[in-house]
Formats: sequence, C-alpha cells, structure tokens
Amino acid sequence: MRKIMSSLLMLSMAGSVVAKEINIKLLGTSDVHGRVVPWSYGADIEDRSGSYAQIASYVKRVKQQHDNVVLIDVGDAIQDNQVEVFAKTPQYYQDNPIPKVLNAMGYDIFVLGNHEFNFGMPALDAILQDINAQKITANFYHQSGERYLAPTTIIEKDGVKLGIIGLTTPMSAIFEKDTGHLNAMKFSSPIEEAKQQIAALKARHVDAIIVVAHMGIENENNIAETGVRDLVNAVEGIDVIIAGHMHQNIPGETINNVLITEPHRYGTVVSEVDLTFDIDEKQQVKLLSKAAKTVPVKELDADPEIVSIYQPYHDELRRLNNVVIGETANDMVLQQKNHGVSVAFSQDTGLSSLITDVELHYSKADVVSFAFDHEKVRLDKGPIKKKDIIYNYRYAGGDVTVYELSGKQLKQYMEWSADYFNTIEAGDTAYRYDPERGKSKYVTFDIFGGVNYNIDLTQPSGHKIVDLTLADGRPVTDELKLKVGMNSYRFGQLSKTGGIFAGQTIPVLWESKVALGSEAGTIQNMMIDYITQVKQGKIDGLSHNRWRLIGLK
Repeated sequence: MRKIMSSLLMLSMAGSVVAKEINIKLLGTSDVHGRVVPWSYGADIEDRSGSYAQIASYVKRVKQQHDNVVLIDVGDAIQDNQVEVFAKTPQYYQDNPIPKVLNAMGYDIFVLGNHEFNFGMPALDAILQDINAQKITANFYHQSGERYLAPTTIIEKDGVKLGIIGLTTPMSAIFEKDTGHLNAMKFSSPIEEAKQQIAALKARHVDAIIVVAHMGIENENNIAETGVRDLVNAVEGIDVIIAGHMHQNIPGETINNVLITEPHRYGTVVSEVDLTFDIDEKQQVKLLSKAAKTVPVKELDADPEIVSIYQPYHDELRRLNNVVIGETANDMVLQQKNHGVSVAFSQDTGLSSLITDVELHYSKADVVSFAFDHEKVRLDKGPIKKKDIIYNYRYAGGDVTVYELSGKQLKQYMEWSADYFNTIEAGDTAYRYDPERGKSKYVTFDIFGGVNYNIDLTQPSGHKIVDLTLADGRPVTDELKLKVGMNSYRFGQLSKTGGIFAGQTIPVLWESKVALGSEAGTIQNMMIDYITQVKQGKIDGLSHNRWRLIGLK
C-alpha cells in the first residue's frame, strides 16, 4: 500500500512540475530618432523627456525582475537630433554610434524604419552589419527579387516559441523617390508577406505570432496597406503588433483580437507587452492572456554605460552645432502669446520671413510655403549658430519642390492650411486648433511667402483667407498661373485620395534636391548657405509682416 501511495505521489509531483505558466515580456521602442542621451542638440540643452540611455535604465530594471524579456526596436533610430551626421559619409557611418548603443542595451530584434533609408544603401549596409540584434523586414527586397533581410525569426523563451515578423512602411518608396537611394530596391505588400510568413511560422510550430511593423494603425495619406488596421482586417493568426512610424502613444488597442501598441516617439516611452502561456503535461503551449502598456522614462536617470559610449559623439555634435554662421540685428520671434497661440503661429515673424526668403531665392517660385514643427521657435539678436537652424526648422529632409498651380488651387491650399484653426465661436477668448489636425504626426499649418494675406477666424471653412494678393500687390485670380514651392511630402498629403488635389495632374517645375543635391537641397542647408553666402553673414531679422490671424480683439 505504501509503495502504491508513494508511486501516486511521485506521479502527482511529476505532473505539477510539467504543467506551468510562463510569462514573457516584450519591450518595444520606436522612432527614437537620435535621442541617445538626454540632450537636444538643436536647443543645446539637457532634455530628459526620453532617450535610449534612460530606456536602458528601465530595461536593466525589468531584466533584474524578469527572466524572459525580448527587447525590440521598430526603426527610425539613425536620423534626427543630429545623429544623422554619423550616417552621411563613410568616415562616419563605418563608426556609427547606434549599433554600439543597441548592442550595449542587448536588443534582440531590429526592424527598418523609413528614415533608415535616408542616407543610401551603402550607409545602411555598414550600419546594419554592426548591429548584433536579429535584423528582420519581410517586405523589402532587391529589384532582383532577393530579400534584403530575413523576413522572420523565432525566439524561444522557457519552452515557448515566439514567431516574429518584421514589416516596414511601403511609403518609404515615395519618401525616397527623388533621392535615388532605393532605385535598386522594392517593397512588397505587407498583407501578402504577413500571410506567407504566418503560414511558414505555424509550420514551424510557434506558439504566438508577433508582428513588428514600422507602420501606424491607420493608413498614411489614405494609401492602402500603410497602416496595421488593414493588416489585421485581412490577415488571421496575429497575436500582437508592436507598431511605429506615426509617433502615437498607444498603450494597447485591440482590433480583431490583435493587441496593438505603439511607443510614441523620441524615446519618451517603452511599449511593454505581457504574455502569459500555459504549458500542460503534454508540453502543449497555449497563450492564456496578453496585455500592453506604455511606460514613460522621463523620471529615470541615463544609464552610465550608454552615456559613456556616446560621449565622443556628443562632444562632436556640440562642436559642429555651435559653429557661428552669421548674426541677426534683431530678435526674430517675439516670445509671447497671441490669444493663446504663439506669435510664430499667429503672425509673420523675422524667422518665417527668413525661411520664405530662402525658399523664394533658390526656387525662383512666385509663392512658397513651409511649416514650423513646434511653437517654441526662437532666434534672438546676436550670433546665429548652426544649432539655431536645426532647432527652428527640424525636418532635416525638408525640401522645396515647385509645382504649377492656378490661383484657384493656391487658394484651396491656403484654405486647407487655415483650417488648422477652428472658426471662432461665441464666447471664445483664444484661438483654437482643430483637434484632429492638432494631434497629427506633423504640423499641418503652412506659412506662405510671396503673398500678402490674413486668416480671418470668424469665417467658416473655405472662407478664412482674406485680403490675398501677391507680394507686389497684384490680385490672385482663379486663372492666374503660379509657380508654387512647397515640401514634396506636403504635396503628397494634398494629392492623396480625399486630398484637395486628388486626381489632378499638376506639373513639377523644379526640385531643390535635384537641382542642388540631396544634401544642399534641404531647407536647413539652403538656410545656412543663404545666410553665409547670399547675406554674407548679416541679416536684419525683421518681419515682412505679410500675414496674421485675425478675429479676436
């Protein structure tokens, strides 16, 4: 009897050892954009809102508490906050800091973002070669049909096999169209790739499917298959998506039983996904639960190891960005509010006048436009340093492309821009942004040069632009043919399905990156050249006073 009881006890114990729950954490970052340490190289000040160095501190804390952690980056790592300096020439990209940082942090997965393509394939080849993480992107190929990177990988943790698929936005082909960087490459359908790779991974008996996609939830510019909502509506078998690209803070959203999270931008948060699996006595694995959140890192100190790795690069960027390129005789932007909106967003300033002068000078257009990326623009009387250009016009790839528009089309464009602001309602004491436009990835309020106008916010949509003339006082008639310069990305937004220029054939007359070169043809570099060469380092910094918001007293 004792032998029987002993045998039963042993069997019971054996069964309890075999059946168990396994917890796995996925930590995802995306669109960190050169925020390696807590420093803004444009403003040349400490910025503790987020960085790889602070994320590293969080990752170390999590790994001390949990055994099964997978660290994932969803791309756009090597551009912005001046880290792109180290990707532009062989001297720099063969010793790029981002691989050193990712390796020190112990990243397991790296997926390409659109900004990884900004510097050409030789630079990308060299940088990826130095990254120890598994590099995966399923929908990016050589024109020959050969894959550029592996489409998937399998990571096993404590007996659980995770099948991981990498995808990137096909919009990259459009973004890089004028650079020639991707002439020998091509993108395939994310949906078809996902279907194919899910089948292949399931044939290898994975226990969960994770998609790491440099795409937001919604389609970009209304182009199909550029958002993961299309993906989860068309493809079965995905458990979790870690998204990116659209700079949204999405703690966790479930669509068709697929859990989706996106870790905002600039290293401000980490997407943390908790997966719980059951392994039964027969070694069958079942996903029991999944949950996600985003964790801010602004309160964390920078990890000393990452700071040490980046120190020589930090010193070099500060040296480069503090080079004096000229001087302004006056403060260029009043630092005050106008009915709740910064002066920069409510009237012409010395800085907006300078930028439109630069665009007009190089493009020879009749009318030009640009957008500030933020309201805190400033350039005070005195020396102008390279960092001032970077801080005030942040889109490093921003160009000027000239299109032939009619006066009617220009007015449509200007009205579209003016709708960034709501029409004033009874009782309003401040100007208000349209809620949807105000929270979009990029600012969509464009400032125009070469024209005089006011934006009357007492008027309804489509009628806010008043007192419109060309700079020389001539009226803008509907039939007038104009050369209008704008960022090519903006034109893409305007000509998308549902955009104001959708379905129209609009001639391209001039492209700054073609005429001047992919580097010299950026607005940042045209500004530097204009100040140093055209103005011989001296500008008055005064506003042309060609536009303002009106409506509130």
